[in-house]
Amino acid sequence: MKQIDKLYSSAIVSFMIVIGALIGFLSAIVAIILYFLADPNFSFLTHWVSHLGIGPNGSNLVFNGGMIYSGVICWVYTLYLSGYLHKRGAMNFLILISLVCGVILGVGLLLLGIFPLGKIFGMHNIAAGLFFFGGLFSSIFYGITTYFTPNISKFQSLVGFLVATIFLSYIIINSLPISNSFKMIAEWSVFFAIPTWILSQGVLILHSEKP
Repeated sequence: MKQIDKLYSSAIVSFMIVIGALIGFLSAIVAIILYFLADPNFSFLTHWVSHLGIGPNGSNLVFNGGMIYSGVICWVYTLYLSGYLHKRGAMNFLILISLVCGVILGVGLLLLGIFPLGKIFGMHNIAAGLFFFGGLFSSIFYGITTYFTPNISKFQSLVGFLVATIFLSYIIINSLPISNSFKMIAEWSVFFAIPTWILSQGVLILHSEKP
């Protein structure tokens, strides 16, 4: 009976993470649509992600609210994934490193919503740094942790490594003397990689926990 209760609780949390990631993803889509309705010149080639935080037509409210919400969901995801990996026999020191990186990612998302571009520029830059590096190292270390954990599909680690590759690609592209349009596309790719990663992990955990 206890095992059934544990499975039920685990499935409920996994489902909540999936729904939470979808809501965070959809809030960004809604913000983009609202911005475009007010300014048809909006595109991934001419605007940075941060422009949504100061966008017209209520897009800023939707986007910033979504960032704050996503930060909270990221913490829930991080704590739950760490517990899931611990139950599966993952190495404790890898879990701890992954947990710290995930918390940093969540803080970055939360602060991006609180400090949008143009309000307190220094804080926005700090928030963006926490987001990018927290996301990069979180995906790397969770990928490594799941890879070396028995009884877990290697596909879960592969997804983490793919997300890390997107982050690394952005860092490289952003350092090159090329058109800002390429850098903007790379940034948007990173932005959408995080909810996609959380969503995919939630689905994979749900699938693995089936009786």
